[in-house]
Amino acid sequence: MHLLVLGSMRQMYWRRRIGIAMLVVFLPVNAPLFLLAVEAMDITINSPDWFVGLSFLSLFIIGGILAFMPRISLMRLFQDGTHP
Repeated sequence: MHLLVLGSMRQMYWRRRIGIAMLVVFLPVNAPLFLLAVEAMDITINSPDWFVGLSFLSLFIIGGILAFMPRISLMRLFQDGTHP
């Protein structure tokens, strides 16, 4: 029983770590820094600035979901409530 709980907590930890890393990397403030770094490396990006900003914002939100949402089991989600 305890090993099962520890296994699920390890899964939660990697998900939270990835989510927090995404929160730090994809802060919306970092989008202009990303554009400047890419421009300094002489790489051209054909997408407009608003698209890069929107991409950073969506990845930031996904990171927040990964970091702060509780673990949801699909089996428990679709139970009818009669089983303990």
